[in-house]
Amino acid sequence: MTHASSVRRPLRQMTALFLTAALTLSLSALLTLTSAKQASALCVASGFAGTWRSSDDRLSRIDIWHGEDCGLYARAWSTCEHDATRDCKWAGTKEVKATESKNFRFFYYNWSNADEVLQLRLKDKTHMSVWDHTDYHSGKEVSFTVPMVKSR
Repeated sequence: MTHASSVRRPLRQMTALFLTAALTLSLSALLTLTSAKQASALCVASGFAGTWRSSDDRLSRIDIWHGEDCGLYARAWSTCEHDATRDCKWAGTKEVKATESKNFRFFYYNWSNADEVLQLRLKDKTHMSVWDHTDYHSGKEVSFTVPMVKSR
């Protein structure tokens, strides 16, 4: 009888060890999924994400979205030169830079003849103003402000 009980003890210990490992792994997976959902919810909570439109041909639309890294990305659009019924996108996707203020962000373009910065100021859930400033390499500077409305 002593031999049978001594064999059962390591078996019980191994079973307990496997159960503990399985529970730990399950709990770890659950916490990881919960953390990912919370991070995703925080990511989506930004009021900047969406499509913003204006009546100004120089900056008719800005699309802002969350990347897989939870960063904000943007693309600016102007009314097409040869077809005023369409918007033409500016070159490339740009990362929207954060500031200390949660209602203020910016992104920029470097063109062959100028550097342009767009500063976004969120007024409320559906209204934003954008200050566009362009420094031409010739020394000329152009600035204007565009009110925008969130369309989706």
